[in-house]
Amino acid sequence: MKRLLIDDTPYETEIPEKSLGGLFKGISDPLEVRAVIPGTVVKVKVRKGQQVSEGQVVLILEAMKMYNEVEANTSGKIDEINVSPGDRVETGQLMIRIRSKGRA
Repeated sequence: MKRLLIDDTPYETEIPEKSLGGLFKGISDPLEVRAVIPGTVVKVKVRKGQQVSEGQVVLILEAMKMYNEVEANTSGKIDEINVSPGDRVETGQLMIRIRSKGRA
């Protein structure tokens, strides 16, 4: 389930796996937050070293005139932030890397 923010109103949506046509292949590492669609970073809601929980919103991405809340796929500490507000991202681009508790 993904959350979209449209005109400050949150909506939840699901996309059936078969509808994706292989779009997300190779983008499954839970320690990496990657862009699933091209867009513009509106806000980064975390900082390096910050502890995050699975499902926590880490950034807002504008795509097709909609604001999309991008969530952490796992719990851990923010290890890298590779984007800033205003940056344009492409599908599959690494935006944030999380270090899990079990890794150095």
